[in-house]
Amino acid sequence: MVLAVVLVLVGLAVAWLGQRADAAAVAAPGVTWAVHPASNTVTVRLVPGSGPGSRQILARSRLSVSGGRIVFLRRRSADGAAARVAVPAGQRTQLVVQVRGPLPASRTLTVTLPPALRVITYRRGRRGVVVTMSGALRHVPHRLCGTDVVSFPAPHRLAVASSPQRCRARLRVYARDGEQAVVRVAVPALPTIPLYSFASPAGHAVYITVDDGWTPSPQVLAIMRSSRLPVTAFLIAQAARQNLPYWRAFVLAGGTVGDHTVSHPDLTRLSLGQATAQWGQARLALGRWLGRDPVLGRPPYGAVDLTVQAAAYRGGLKMLVGWSATADSDGVRTWDGRPLTAGEIVLLHWVPGLGQQLTRLLAVIRARHLHPMPLTPASLAGIAPQRHSLSGD
Repeated sequence: MVLAVVLVLVGLAVAWLGQRADAAAVAAPGVTWAVHPASNTVTVRLVPGSGPGSRQILARSRLSVSGGRIVFLRRRSADGAAARVAVPAGQRTQLVVQVRGPLPASRTLTVTLPPALRVITYRRGRRGVVVTMSGALRHVPHRLCGTDVVSFPAPHRLAVASSPQRCRARLRVYARDGEQAVVRVAVPALPTIPLYSFASPAGHAVYITVDDGWTPSPQVLAIMRSSRLPVTAFLIAQAARQNLPYWRAFVLAGGTVGDHTVSHPDLTRLSLGQATAQWGQARLALGRWLGRDPVLGRPPYGAVDLTVQAAAYRGGLKMLVGWSATADSDGVRTWDGRPLTAGEIVLLHWVPGLGQQLTRLLAVIRARHLHPMPLTPASLAGIAPQRHSLSGD
């Protein structure tokens, strides 16, 4: 009988101890961790257990993390919640996590971070900078120095195109595996081409230019043929395409064709790539249709900045041409309000009534003892670039 009572008491004690151990195990803080490749760190965090008093146990616990045989960084969390540990990229690291407090515990974590993202090659040329990295990159949009757009021509490669202005910047790049790196880039400035609003006054020359091309004038063509009058037409490609026979006859009559873009936008409102396409596509189309690629361009509305000039260079032009005088149904006006003088570049438009406007302009030219001359790059040689264009289109 006594033996049976003893056995029962022992069994109850064992059960009680087991329940207490189970309760303690449930109440013990848990450990979670997260790997951060971007910063090459691991965050180890204590979380409360689920048993009675688990929050109180967590509040009295402290966390310590070390790097095993090689201690990379030891952090103790003041509130017992978390510790952030730096670990090397590209290798396995063992972290020993120790919990001190009412329910002490120890655990070993093995973490592996991706290799560090590094620059393999850095090439700088006239077109910009091309950088090859050690890992495949995420295509994150970037803009540098206002206008430089970063592109990704290959999985491990990024490129920054040359822009109108020189650019030095720190570029943060992101690998697909989470690693990050900062690349210092120095982007050279694109060459720009000058704009001229005056040309050579030699021989009392003036220069007649006519813009757009929507309304070809048979009268102008007749005047050119009868008097061998040199005229430069700055053509919008979309307009020229509608009357190609006329423009071929214009070239045969001694006319010169310049580039006035594809669709006549304000180029200062476009990106470098968009402005380049406006110049370059129009230049190639006019050359294909009329036998010679233009080398002179005129910005629509006279709107010019460094981006427009750099885009013209990229589009294959040699010089940009403004104007110093205009002629229309109201007469001839110069940029300074004085009479027309040698070296002036006169702007007209292909509009109804152009023949009469040209006839009146020629009368003014003769009265001033001036001589119309072809506008070519040679006409602009030795002339200082100007920006005195009148408002217009």
